[in-house]
Amino acid sequence: MTTRQRLTIVATGLGMFMVFLDALIVNVALPEIQSDFGVGESGAQAVVTAYSVGMAVTIMWSATLADLRGRRRVYIAAAIIFCAASVLCGLAPNFDLLVVGRTVQGLAAGPITVASLALLSAAFTDDTKRARAVGLWTGIAAIGTALGPTLGGILSDAFGWRSVFLVNVPVGVVLVLLTLSVVEESRDPSERTFDYGGQVAFGIGVATFAAAIIAAPRQGWLSPLVVVLFGIAVISMGIFVRRERRIADPMMDLELFNDGLYSLSIATMFVFFFMGYGMLLIVTQYFQNVRGYSALEAGLLILPFSLGFVTMAPNAARVSRRIGRRTAIILATVGEAVGLTIVAIGLSYEPWVVGVGMLIVSLCNALAIVPLTALSMSTVTPDKSGMASGIMGTQRALGSTTGYAVMGSILALWVGRSLDNRLTTVVPDAGERDEISTLIVDQANPSAFIAEIGPSQPLGVVDATEESEILQIADDVFITGMQVSLGVGVTILVVTLIALLTRFPADEPADV
Repeated sequence: MTTRQRLTIVATGLGMFMVFLDALIVNVALPEIQSDFGVGESGAQAVVTAYSVGMAVTIMWSATLADLRGRRRVYIAAAIIFCAASVLCGLAPNFDLLVVGRTVQGLAAGPITVASLALLSAAFTDDTKRARAVGLWTGIAAIGTALGPTLGGILSDAFGWRSVFLVNVPVGVVLVLLTLSVVEESRDPSERTFDYGGQVAFGIGVATFAAAIIAAPRQGWLSPLVVVLFGIAVISMGIFVRRERRIADPMMDLELFNDGLYSLSIATMFVFFFMGYGMLLIVTQYFQNVRGYSALEAGLLILPFSLGFVTMAPNAARVSRRIGRRTAIILATVGEAVGLTIVAIGLSYEPWVVGVGMLIVSLCNALAIVPLTALSMSTVTPDKSGMASGIMGTQRALGSTTGYAVMGSILALWVGRSLDNRLTTVVPDAGERDEISTLIVDQANPSAFIAEIGPSQPLGVVDATEESEILQIADDVFITGMQVSLGVGVTILVVTLIALLTRFPADEPADV
């Protein structure tokens, strides 16, 4: 690996570092933002949703643009826009401009994500070196995840919430200067046209799907709004698929999915992001709502999850070469299920047990995602690396968003149906019991995004002795609901494991 290639890993990794950092750094600043602008819970959701949906919309559009106009050019332009939007967020005089800034951040995060991996892939023609590079690149991104909640808490406490956005500027400056110095431009040399119709249909489909997934835990999965959003998503994606099959120069080459191994890899990647981020929601709920830790303390306790990524990601390629790609991915799937099980058991005991489970989950996530990424990128020719990166970026965005929503919904459903029942012996009056149950659920917000969760608060509607007993019951109900949610996750991993055992070719060479 040459010095230029090593610096290319750093330059492209910094983009992912910035994107992942900003996905989580705002978490602990939300209460202060809500207080400053006088917005409620819906305001917090807007700050989170704007970033997530914006990123999902531009991923595939950016892939085609990067392939045609130059990946380095798109990468640098997106990084500059991202930093400018960060400044807008940090200096926003009102809440509306803050949401605009977050939206632009998300729109720029899509092309950063896509162009980053495409540039990295183009810089390494050897599959073995590419896999090693992907591991290092993933490790840099994982540092952003690791620092997000903790750095957000430190900056908010020391300098106020605006500093969590302004911290992106120095990172962006280094990224741009390093990319201009060491990263070689690459593009698709063939004559292609920009598929405007496909871009619009895909953008609408992904945006409405993401919006439905985000709204469903709060509005209800069968609410009119969510049903309409899902309906628009299905119709838009149907139009997209039909168009892509008919035109000569599609935005997304659907023939890729005729390769069973490629399709299985993409689906497995979705599952791992679903599990990792879904577990983060559950664990954050546990630390803040059950254990009563502050957001900053919870951020520190979540560090084992990021530590596993940072440790394994740079070494995952070497491990998969040694034991074989198939074995590595299957072992990671088994380990992920074991880790989630340990987390579920630890919820009834001590936080350190939960930490051990999180560490195992993150180690297995990195062990699987690195070879899966390398496999997916090696399936396509270098000129289509932007397209392949866009497909994977979509899985990453939708997998994490769906993980939050589904795991949170299972927890909310369990708490909503069990808490009132369990309080019968302590609060015989049905009206008072309903009031208390609603208050506990609203304070805990079990269906929220991770960035919306705040520490539990006293009820203030009953005497101290009764309140203590009520809160203990609530803790027990929440823990059981979390364990049920994680159990569903383990079941999904078992189904994935069966698919890998039966469909992943046993003679796959162990040289990735």
